[in-house]
Amino acid sequence: MSSPTPGAARRTIGDVVGGFVAGLYSVPEGIGYASLAGISPMLGINAGMVPVAVAAATTGSVLMMSTLTSAIALTIAGVLDQGGYTAGEVPQAVFTMTLIAGLMMTGLGVLKLGKVVTFISNSVMTGFVMGVAVLIMIGKLDEIVGYDPDSSSNKVITAVDIVVHPGRWDLTTTAVGVATIAAAFALKMVPRLERYALVMVVLAGTAAVWNFSITTPTIADQAAIATGVDAIPIPTTTADLPDLSLIPGLLVGSVSIAIVALAQGAGIAPAFPNPNGLRADASRDFVGQGLGNVAGAFFQSAPTGGSLSRTAVSAEGGATRRWAGLVAGLSVLGLVVFAGSAVGHIPEAVIGGLLLVIGVELVVGRIPDARLAWSAGHLPRGLFLVTLVLTLAVPLQWAILVGTVLSLLAYIARSSASARLRRIDHDADGWLLSDDVPTTLPADQPLLVRYTGPNFFAVVTSIVDHLPAPDPDHPGVLVLDLGEVERYSSTMLKHLARYATDLLDAGSGLVLVGITEQQRSLLARTGIGQRIGDQNLLTRDPHIDRTIERAERRGRELLADLQGGPSR
Repeated sequence: MSSPTPGAARRTIGDVVGGFVAGLYSVPEGIGYASLAGISPMLGINAGMVPVAVAAATTGSVLMMSTLTSAIALTIAGVLDQGGYTAGEVPQAVFTMTLIAGLMMTGLGVLKLGKVVTFISNSVMTGFVMGVAVLIMIGKLDEIVGYDPDSSSNKVITAVDIVVHPGRWDLTTTAVGVATIAAAFALKMVPRLERYALVMVVLAGTAAVWNFSITTPTIADQAAIATGVDAIPIPTTTADLPDLSLIPGLLVGSVSIAIVALAQGAGIAPAFPNPNGLRADASRDFVGQGLGNVAGAFFQSAPTGGSLSRTAVSAEGGATRRWAGLVAGLSVLGLVVFAGSAVGHIPEAVIGGLLLVIGVELVVGRIPDARLAWSAGHLPRGLFLVTLVLTLAVPLQWAILVGTVLSLLAYIARSSASARLRRIDHDADGWLLSDDVPTTLPADQPLLVRYTGPNFFAVVTSIVDHLPAPDPDHPGVLVLDLGEVERYSSTMLKHLARYATDLLDAGSGLVLVGITEQQRSLLARTGIGQRIGDQNLLTRDPHIDRTIERAERRGRELLADLQGGPSR
């Protein structure tokens, strides 16, 4: 039996190292994000186990690590706050959200709708992420300074209350939190340590507090950290499983979580291309993240999605294949099973400091995108500001939904503005396009018009209304080039049929240019093709000049037939 090649051995070592480091990173981050969500630390830790492994095996992006992220955590917090669930109901509500979000992601992927997240504009995503970053920075300020005023459900107001009352801060806890933040930024200035700075700070901070018996709240003071076999997230009662009766109250929030997760995950494929050179399929990424959530719902996990930070840590560690995701999941499981008691000793101030550093990094990372949104015009600037303010002021699930709707409205508005009817004419120098489309169909020569733009129902209606009206006393011919329209919507067919009927009733004619065989078959099935005349449906030709000349020739022939004279 031949021995493994050195290259294969290096790849295997890289996958093991990259996966382990990602798993190590997932424990403190999982705890921190669970704290942001207001749920048990174990649900955040569990998000780094089964969902990561299942997603790694099924996504199109080989290196993707799908786990709990900051934006998902804050969205979970908003859903739970609005739902008013008791402490005993929260776990099942979380598992149910994980299931609903997973099914939605999987469904979108199966339907090949991987491009759907591209309809969320850069301005909206930038405003949302920067708002989330601010919430992360201030969300655990109480843990950094040891003072929780409990003055408002709004994190911004609570943070202001904390800042203006420094006399109520716990000095020991504040010292631990500030030292964590300073150490993290210092380590991040060292290139070789940058990726692992947060893990190093958590380990060092926990060791220092433990060894020197510093009195400050720890994770174990707030929630029990399972150890040994109890840490394996296998459901033992119905309380460990999703509750389908909770779906109506969680549906909107779960949809928001899915949108946030997929939008974040969409940035992984461009940032970390597949090492094998194959292009990642966005729809398959949807399916993989969805299956990770569906599986995670039955293994006590919070909702998950593609994580740039965890993927970056894994890739930096040397991961090149899907095995790294399995190693990451097993690493988290092993760390909790064999070192769960140590996890409970992590100080809350250290986790709070870690989150503040992450928030600062997110803000800094999005500054170039914010500048683009600000400089691109009034509409992008408005979308950015509205989404940012909403993210800070209202529950996150509503902020992302409103931002998504605004993105779609902006897309429709821009697309509508891009729809144009242009006249095709020629002079001594050849063919040219102009905006001189008459309101009435001329009778002296065929009128050639090209439509460019989307096939939206609202746009089609307005465009057809702007086509030249026929003159019953002077028959004419309209040659309409629809070559850029790949598919005819039912609305387009309806208005096209109406317009063709108006022309024919007035004794005029219509020639359609740029027709594919599929479109010809569709027009025949709907009866529109017979109404126009099959000889007046001209197929698509890759040579534009040849297409125009054929269209003009057929237009002259039809005009001559209608006017009872020879074509000119």
